[in-house]
Amino acid sequence: METKVLRPYFVVIGLMLLTSLTLAFTVDVRITDEAGVKLALPERVGSWTGEDLFFCQNPVCQKEFRRHELKDTTICPACGEKLGPMTVGEKELLPPDTVIFKKEYTNPNGKHLFVSIVLSGKERASIHRPEVCLVGQGSEIEKNTVVDVPMTGRKTLQVMVLDMLHKGQSADGRATKSTSYYAYWFVGKGRETPYHVQRMIWMATDRIFHNVSHRWAYIAVAGTRDETSDAYVKQMQAFVHDLYPQIVLN
Repeated sequence: METKVLRPYFVVIGLMLLTSLTLAFTVDVRITDEAGVKLALPERVGSWTGEDLFFCQNPVCQKEFRRHELKDTTICPACGEKLGPMTVGEKELLPPDTVIFKKEYTNPNGKHLFVSIVLSGKERASIHRPEVCLVGQGSEIEKNTVVDVPMTGRKTLQVMVLDMLHKGQSADGRATKSTSYYAYWFVGKGRETPYHVQRMIWMATDRIFHNVSHRWAYIAVAGTRDETSDAYVKQMQAFVHDLYPQIVLN
């Protein structure tokens, strides 16, 4: 009985939210080029050394290269087609003015981390929940956790960490399994959050109350993980602690 009595209120609240979002994304707003991040990834992060990644834009080839493997960073040495900073799949999915920076970082112990910045263009749809692109073709999210990263001279940073599981098949037909993690957070002008919903709310309030739309980005750090240890979390925390002041604008 109580649910039936409250039902009209739920409808009104839903309509109010729908109206607010409609206004937020249809009113005439000032699109700014201001971003909360630097438009580059650093060469070094602590003891880690970074190297740019390049991707063949030929849908048939789609090979990936490190900077040291290329004489010409614009041409694929395997098929002769163009190279770019994003994969063919990303290029097809994202608006054309989306900006992506990617590096692979290696430390003296031979560990590898993959880091990217995805920056929205005029179409703010460039930024979405990373989970949308990560699942499928044998990949699934086992767990998602918000992890605190202690920072120097500022409040703790919250980062979303996805525990990933990848299933496949070896050349001889055996089932294979590997585990990894994908950590990310969203950055806007003077704002940051690990939650997609919070980012959407801020975008809506900026449009409604300030008639402005800032460029948003998300920063991601990915690496392998051992299911029996939380060492990967500590590794991520230490890396983000050193990366943050080099890429986020205060």
